[in-house]
Amino acid sequence: MLLLEDKEVDIFVASKIGSFKHIKYHTDTTKNSKKNTENLVDIKTLQKDEGITRLEWGNPEQTEILVGRKNQQIQIYNTLQGFTKSYTADFAPGEVVGLGRSKRKMLAAVSSGVVKIWSKKSEELVNVGKIDRMRVCPDDDTVFGTGGEENDLKIWRIGEPQPTFAAKNLAHDWLQLRRPVWVSDLVFLHGEGGRLAACCSRHGYVRLYDSRAQRRPVICVDFEKMAATCITNSFDERQVLVGFGRGQLHQVDLRKGKPDRGYKGCVGAVSDISVVREKRLIVSCSLDRHMRVHDYNSKELVYKQYLTSKLSCVLVQTESSTPLTKVESEIKEEVEDVVKVEADDGDDLDHLFENMETVGEKPKRPKQADIEELPAKKIKPSSDGCTDGDIEENTEDAIKKLLKSTEKLKRKRDQKKREKKAKSVFHNA
Repeated sequence: MLLLEDKEVDIFVASKIGSFKHIKYHTDTTKNSKKNTENLVDIKTLQKDEGITRLEWGNPEQTEILVGRKNQQIQIYNTLQGFTKSYTADFAPGEVVGLGRSKRKMLAAVSSGVVKIWSKKSEELVNVGKIDRMRVCPDDDTVFGTGGEENDLKIWRIGEPQPTFAAKNLAHDWLQLRRPVWVSDLVFLHGEGGRLAACCSRHGYVRLYDSRAQRRPVICVDFEKMAATCITNSFDERQVLVGFGRGQLHQVDLRKGKPDRGYKGCVGAVSDISVVREKRLIVSCSLDRHMRVHDYNSKELVYKQYLTSKLSCVLVQTESSTPLTKVESEIKEEVEDVVKVEADDGDDLDHLFENMETVGEKPKRPKQADIEELPAKKIKPSSDGCTDGDIEENTEDAIKKLLKSTEKLKRKRDQKKREKKAKSVFHNA
């Protein structure tokens, strides 16, 4: 993908262990590195039940993030100030599966099937049945949708005790068996005012519902033996991006009723998807601990980054920007510490290493040249006082004796060889 100008995109990523990170992504991929990533939560203080299950924007300016955790803690993170408020969703058991804002009211849903809507003046509880996901409509924040295992899509309006729309399952299959239902995620289509909603299922289907037409889905796209895990709006009308449990990422055209694009690269289950509309980029995170960026038009994997933990949610900030102030300060502190250590302790360390005793060194052997230079031993004169003639006679006798002894040894060896050959079976044969 060729881009004339380098532009920055702020990405917020959460994981199943509770870590919360901010990534400054550059469209010029040569500028991307680990220095562009900062931790917004101290990892050393995290507990096992503090995994983040949902991330949602708290205002249209995208300066507040609603963070929902597995232990029912709800936190509000300001992109410039940090964590400002926290709540506890102890109104029902289960982890937080949905968050949202409706003017001055806060919405929170837990997996047991209770949605709480509260403000400073009022508080309301809505029982919606066991759910896996709750989402607030971006066009009309008084409308929200719910769905879960054997609990089909329902659309609710704040202040009304009954749903305004309840989806109806498809007719039985050709064996007259009931079709199973399990809504894993849902999304409201842009510009429709909450009337059109799409959902994906663990049983491998994507369905589009029109609350004005009928209760049964108007479009149904089946994916055999593929469990869908997340869904979001794509760039064009009536198109959605769907992530699956085996790492597939597809775009589904709900007008044609079939998938029309596929994006490769993921290995683990895709847990969340977000889009950058201006640059037409697709940002996804998965359980293989990678955050990936795909180009929408060319379908190429533009960038991926390993983030050390299983990722659960991703958000892209497009309305505003957040600087990486923490990372810059940490780098400056590290550089200052290194300079101080080198200035203060450098001379002391050099002196210490020079005075240290060497351990385990073996004494050096004298070289061959040194051996040759050594003086020869002097022969002491004999006490008998022999002459030169006697020395010559003695040497001749010694040589004769030596020759005789070697001849005897040679004869003995030859005789032994003959005896062995005579005894050997192979030689006689």
